[in-house]
Amino acid sequence: MSKIEKVLGDLGLKFYKGFVLEKDISPSQEELNNVKRILVVVRHQLGDMLCSVPMLRSIRSHYPDAEITMVTKKSTNFKEIFENNNSPVNNIILYENGLEKFVELIKTLRGKKPELAIVPASVIFSATNHLMAYYSNAKYRVGVKSKDFVKNKVGYALNIKKDFLWDSKKVHQIERNLDVIKEIGIVPSENYITLDINKEQKAFADDFYRAHFPDTSKIVIGLHPGAAKEKNVWPQENFAELMKLLFERTGAYFYISEGPDDKKYIDNLEKILNKKYPEVVYSKFCGELMKNAANISKTSLFISNDTGIMHLASGFNIPVIGLFGPTKAYEWGPVGVNKASIQAQGSNINNINILSVFETSMSYLSV
Repeated sequence: MSKIEKVLGDLGLKFYKGFVLEKDISPSQEELNNVKRILVVVRHQLGDMLCSVPMLRSIRSHYPDAEITMVTKKSTNFKEIFENNNSPVNNIILYENGLEKFVELIKTLRGKKPELAIVPASVIFSATNHLMAYYSNAKYRVGVKSKDFVKNKVGYALNIKKDFLWDSKKVHQIERNLDVIKEIGIVPSENYITLDINKEQKAFADDFYRAHFPDTSKIVIGLHPGAAKEKNVWPQENFAELMKLLFERTGAYFYISEGPDDKKYIDNLEKILNKKYPEVVYSKFCGELMKNAANISKTSLFISNDTGIMHLASGFNIPVIGLFGPTKAYEWGPVGVNKASIQAQGSNINNINILSVFETSMSYLSV
């Protein structure tokens, strides 16, 4: 929760509503199609942002000549992923929190003169995000009125909004974001994540593979054994045994992806591998996000806990298997060709069977 939400609170939001002119509108499609400047607000984490990429690319497809400004947070890694790399937006503005910085942000947004503001709100109803849209002075402000009968308490900042039954209909986050832009007549141009690797990133991955996986006749299987949330982490003993089974069947190399929150998990996995399965050949990487992405894009299969890197991997044309505990796979699982989710019974990720992951893995490997 941002400082603005803390300052306002529920009572503050109700009081503040009295200062906002709430009026729903129904502009014609012709009026909407004439929009030239657009504001999009997506401020959560890496996985949430990546699930908004099909929405962003669809907005760009519908408005090929529009100037699109996106307000996001550093935690989404948007700049690192898309800067100079086929970005669907023109301008990126990072806003974390703080009332003084919020005032500065509003001045900047008004300088952009957006005509249309889009606040997907498929994850949470953020007062900060909605007030950005309102104070940007955008003529059209699109978002969510309620989801599954939970009212958006800051929905008064929007003037084009609908009620959605996303949870009851088990709608994926990607489709939730697309549902919001459908309100203004945008037909989605894609409904899965697509990412690109630039020349420098590709060259890095090529060098990494030459150095660590010299036998080009062997496949490389990628793994992301960590996650920021401990309840999303499949036991490292299971990853190690899975690697042993896959090695025995395929003779593969293994690429281990390590993020900033994953060190204790990777250290534990290495101890198990070195002690019990020294025949398994692996290399790990902990570094720049898009260098990791480039390495992942070259794997023959990527197996990941439910975390942002899983969504990153799903942006490439490789098989991806997501492992899910308490989070619902129907809402957050990898989407697209050769993408699969394994949901734990009882929402406990420890209940995912090693053999089920192995068999699913083998179904994607032509060896």
